[in-house]
Amino acid sequence: MTENPVDRAALLLGALAVLSPVFALSTSSNNNFVTVRNGGLIVLVVLGLVALAGGWLSRPPVVLAAGVGFGLAALLQLVQLGRSTNWLDGSGSTFALLLALAIGLVTVGLLGHRTRAEHQML
Repeated sequence: MTENPVDRAALLLGALAVLSPVFALSTSSNNNFVTVRNGGLIVLVVLGLVALAGGWLSRPPVVLAAGVGFGLAALLQLVQLGRSTNWLDGSGSTFALLLALAIGLVTVGLLGHRTRAEHQML
């Protein structure tokens, strides 16, 4: 496993994205923390795997691409919020989850690689 904190952050965010569809297994409408269904499931798993791969292979541009993908998905969800056409089949909570992953992964992707000494100075 990588010792670079930036790569570990990408791995963590990617794992969170891949595991977030657990919210879809909720059986009661009273305890739905995040609405994750259909298209949103696919986006979260696929882009989460891309982020995991970028962190595992120490490729900041791949992590950045996953972050941009989450950002575009969040924008799509925002535009379609409350309309009959809702490709991700989500709600405001889905938008918030996608936006949070986008911000985190774009930040991590832009940080790129720093030397160990630079990380210790932070």
